[in-house]
Amino acid sequence: MGFARYMDLALYHPEHGYYASGRRRTGWQGQFVTSPELDPAYGELWAAGFEDVWEQCGRPSTFTLIEVGPGEGSFAAAVLDAANGYFAEALEVVLVERVEAVRARQRQVLDHHNNVSWISSLDEARNVECGCLFANELVDNLPVAIAEKRAGNLVELCVGISGSELGPVARPPSDGILTFTRGMQAQLPDGHRIEVPLAAMQFASVATRTIGRGAIVLVDYGDDEAGLVQRPAGTLLCYSDAGVDDRYLEAPGTKDITAHANWSALIRAFGDAGASVAGPKPQRDVLKSLGADDLHDRFKRAADEALQRGSGAAGVRAISRRGALGALLDPAGLGGLGVLVALTGIPAPDFMAAPG
Repeated sequence: MGFARYMDLALYHPEHGYYASGRRRTGWQGQFVTSPELDPAYGELWAAGFEDVWEQCGRPSTFTLIEVGPGEGSFAAAVLDAANGYFAEALEVVLVERVEAVRARQRQVLDHHNNVSWISSLDEARNVECGCLFANELVDNLPVAIAEKRAGNLVELCVGISGSELGPVARPPSDGILTFTRGMQAQLPDGHRIEVPLAAMQFASVATRTIGRGAIVLVDYGDDEAGLVQRPAGTLLCYSDAGVDDRYLEAPGTKDITAHANWSALIRAFGDAGASVAGPKPQRDVLKSLGADDLHDRFKRAADEALQRGSGAAGVRAISRRGALGALLDPAGLGGLGVLVALTGIPAPDFMAAPG
């Protein structure tokens, strides 16, 4: 079995897949915390970014935000709570979520908003005249194939069975892998592996066709091809109750499996689909462009005022929010994620055009 097929089944099989079980996977009750779960400040800052895209689209009366991989719904809730004025009146939110148990939790979080709808896949999205597609740490979960350089030749690593265990099996690479790696084979050192993100490139194509005028915003861990070919074992990692490991053929369905976004491949895919691209840019710089420093000062004032009037609980909340915002800006952590923005029919919004 090709590794991309194995990864797809391990994550999304309707009965046994890691995400299909409906368990909480993200947030403080899950196995890892992403930017939206740290604090509503993340959604508040991005609400300003989406309003910027809306402005670039000419302030249309309807602006659709599609979130792919919406987790527990906290990001959408924070964006909707922060939006105001004519932008709030124009905003419609569509969540792409295939697991009904997760949808039910998202509905509870968003039950006070009447401008939210759900679809099971991006293929179900109607063509959006003006809008934005947002995906936080989604690309790293899209299935990848694995190619390896052996004695000067490229092989595809698949998944086979040896006794009662799964193990890697080499076979000649598929046409898709050969086409993808044609320009990098000479740069790939012998013995090194590279993930082939055909699913991510297809996602970029579908996303571009979905948004008539607007932006596709991808936030993820990633690198360009020049950096990726220098990683001997590739970038595959697993997250589970036991922590982080690289044993991705062990206990399928019980672990999250991730691979770094290949920014070079995504830029090519967006370009082939007719979009222009801004970035990738560090998330820290983008959030600062969206007003993170002002928000940090606001939290500091709130903490100082609360402590002065003897409200310890309010002061602790404000201090905690400052700490969460600091984590979002940490260049060694979430602040180091890349932000790639594909543009259809509009110039780059200010948060990507301005220096960090």
